[in-house]
Amino acid sequence: MTVLHKNTLAAVMATALVAGSILVTGINAAQAKDGDGDAPDTDSAILSLAAKAEPLSAVADALGEQGRKAYADSYGNLFVDEDGGKVTLYVTDPQQGQQLIAAAKAAHPAIDTGLIKVASAKYTMKDLDAQADRLLGADDATTGLTAEPEVLSVSVNPDNSGLTVSSRKGKLDAVRTKVAAGITGTAGAPVTVVEGDPVEATSWRWNDSAPFIGGDVLIGSSHTSGARTQCTAGMALENGVGEDYLITAAHCFRNATDVYGEGDSEGDFGFALGHKVGRVVNTNPYWDAQAILTSGRNGAGTNSDEADKPKGKWYRVKGASYSYNGQSVCQDGARSYYKGHGVPCGIKVQDSDYRYRFQWSDGSWHNVRGVKGHHTSWAGMQGDSGALVFSITNRTDRRARGIVSAGGGNTDIYWTEAPDIINALGIDLNPHT
Repeated sequence: MTVLHKNTLAAVMATALVAGSILVTGINAAQAKDGDGDAPDTDSAILSLAAKAEPLSAVADALGEQGRKAYADSYGNLFVDEDGGKVTLYVTDPQQGQQLIAAAKAAHPAIDTGLIKVASAKYTMKDLDAQADRLLGADDATTGLTAEPEVLSVSVNPDNSGLTVSSRKGKLDAVRTKVAAGITGTAGAPVTVVEGDPVEATSWRWNDSAPFIGGDVLIGSSHTSGARTQCTAGMALENGVGEDYLITAAHCFRNATDVYGEGDSEGDFGFALGHKVGRVVNTNPYWDAQAILTSGRNGAGTNSDEADKPKGKWYRVKGASYSYNGQSVCQDGARSYYKGHGVPCGIKVQDSDYRYRFQWSDGSWHNVRGVKGHHTSWAGMQGDSGALVFSITNRTDRRARGIVSAGGGNTDIYWTEAPDIINALGIDLNPHT
């Protein structure tokens, strides 16, 4: 989620707080740098959960890898029960399901296939994805993306029994008519239409110096002319010739503009320009991701760490994976941190295949595909957009799951997935820590 502040306004209306950015003006002196080293003292309860979850995550990653490729014609979905210690594999053909498991074991011999439970799915993920895309495409053809669309989100039910579509109260009948007319694709899966509202796009830390890492505060030019916005740094990527990139949310900054740290006093979001981070060179709205090219190379511009707690410490980010229903993640959004919520963890994946629409600060609407997560007390807030969503591997390492894209209140967040972003941008995870 972003936070905006127009140069001509003393404050920003709540309705303008989208995409996790914040607009503001002013230039103050730069201050802080990254912390002073690794933080090998993660909370024991979180480490205990990570120890239980890691074998399950390894199984889910191996099954998902096969399901997305060779076994797409039978693969439905996955549910990771971190408390019960099981991974449920949904497939339309049980025999194909056993073959999928065998292929996953062959590719990743270390996984424990005894943790897998096979369940029946009525539809494949491939067919439901095509149906969901068809529904959004039909809506685009009639409304375009300059006005609020009728369909606000489309999610695949966790058991692959069908799709759930959300729309404003006054547009529910129009959406139901479209569904009844059969414009939702060839799968023919049942579609449930529910009332909903658009999600709001969502930004260590303060005015860090290079190398920049996940969780750093970012300030730059909004998509709205004459305004600045605040987001959060996410993944660190590096191309084949060693150029270092920092990834944040696409809805945050305009292409070909420079991005900075926050130059005001620590904790005081004044939107002053501090240390220069780099320049936006690539923006991908569908995965809500943009690449900031830094001036450093081979880990001097960015490296794969994420700002965490205690204050001034960070953890290594190693590897990137998809998220599956039931898994727990954390996110290192800057606003949540400086508003006293630390690094929110225990965010549960509610829907691993979720399409949604939200409005950028310039008024344009964009389709995004990602994941919906929920926490009963706190998941994120405006200004967390772009932050790294991650799982905890052990005392010193984290695994990238994606970057924060949007939010619903403070208990729901939406993120786009790390492997999708890496593939779309054509840049690999930065190997330097």
